[in-house]
This record gives sequence, C-alpha cells and structure tokens, in this order.
Amino acid sequence: MVTNLPGHVVDRRRDGRLTVLLHRSMAVIGDDRIEIKSARGTVVLPLLGLLLSGAVGWLMVDRGPALPFWLLVTLLLVLIILVPVSVMALVGALVGADVVVDRRKGSATWQQGYLGMGIGTKELVPFAKIDRLEVCIEGDRPDRWHDLPDDLRQFSLVLVKTSGKRLTICNVPVPAYGQEDGMDRTLAVGQAIAAMTGARLDLPEGWELVEIDIDTGEPVRREPALPAPPQRRPHGTQRRQRRRR
Repeated sequence: MVTNLPGHVVDRRRDGRLTVLLHRSMAVIGDDRIEIKSARGTVVLPLLGLLLSGAVGWLMVDRGPALPFWLLVTLLLVLIILVPVSVMALVGALVGADVVVDRRKGSATWQQGYLGMGIGTKELVPFAKIDRLEVCIEGDRPDRWHDLPDDLRQFSLVLVKTSGKRLTICNVPVPAYGQEDGMDRTLAVGQAIAAMTGARLDLPEGWELVEIDIDTGEPVRREPALPAPPQRRPHGTQRRQRRRR
C-alpha cells in the first residue's frame, strides 16, 4: 500500500484501508485493490424509493377495494419499476464500484453504473496496456467570451491506453479558491494507482510536486548538499596508473 499519501485528504478505515473523498464517490485504497465507489450518502435515494414502494403497497392492500381500477393499475406499474430500480441502486451503493484496479488480476476494470449495480464489466484494461495516467484540470483557462477563468475547477484522473483511448477514473470539482485541495485528492488517488500499476503520472502544465510542512502549511525548503571535501593523500605517496598495451 502507498503510505506517503497526504494525510489531510486521506482517512483510514477500521479494516486498515485508506479512503479519499471525491465527487459523490470515494476511493478505497487497499494493498492489492483500489476501488472508486459511490459515497455512503448515495444510499439515501434508493432507501427512499423502497420506503415509497412499501407505502404504495400498504395502500393497495388496505384500501384496494375502495380505489378506482385505473389508480390500482397505475400504482402497480409504479411498483414494478420502482422496486427493482431501488434494490439495484441500493446494492450498487453498498457493494458496487465504478472502477476497480486489482493487482492480483493485473487489470483495471470499469464497471456498469446505476442499473448495472456497479458490477458488470464495461471496460477492461490490463496493466500492460496502460501508457500513462494524467491529471487534467478544466476551468483554469480564460473564457473565450469574458476572458476570465471559471469560478470552479474540475480535476480529473484519466487513464490513457497504449492505443490512445482515454478513460476517466474519477472527477473532483472544487471552487477556484480550493483548487489545491482538489489537486491533492486527485493526486492521492493517482499516486496510489501509479504505484500499483507501474504507470507514470503526468501533472497538468504549471503544476509541480512540492513537499509541504503539515504543521505550518508552508513548502519545505531543502538546503543544497555541500560538496564532499577532497581526500588528502599521505605525504610522500603518489598516485600511479597502469595502462594495458
């Protein structure tokens, strides 16, 4: 597992794995597996769907004979659609993942989304087919209409295959004043995947890695190493060289 990730964007779970919060999702980083999965808050909507389905079912059983036929048919159609969709969304939020990088399998997998529960394979990339990883940023360039940058920054971690195809691993949108935090979160996930896959990680133009002191928040300045003093030979000795003919 990568251990030099920035502590202010990484949390440790009870099982020892690390988590990085992203946009409506989180990265779960383990020794042999990295998952980009839905955040815990995404279970709210499917739970509401199941509660609504239960209320509609109770209404049909309790007041069914007194309700008009067309309303019963409409409620039944609602249950037929709402129940399976809510169940699949709940399973996807709890155990599914959008992207899985597995060291043992030697591949990165993009899985199906909402209706697929984050389980079915949509794209499979072996480590040998990975050319590089890129951190991309949108919104920092002046707009062509107003000649001003956007108030939001979108950081994206992109996997580039040897064929040139680009696959997005995760997105982190942040306000312009918090772009350093967005870069730190995206870079933490990128460093973990780069360490697992062996691919290089490229930063956008104008950004560079700087070591920061956690206590002060200021960049750490390294003093240049002093040259080693020349070694003195004992008095009366000479350095000889032998040449082969």
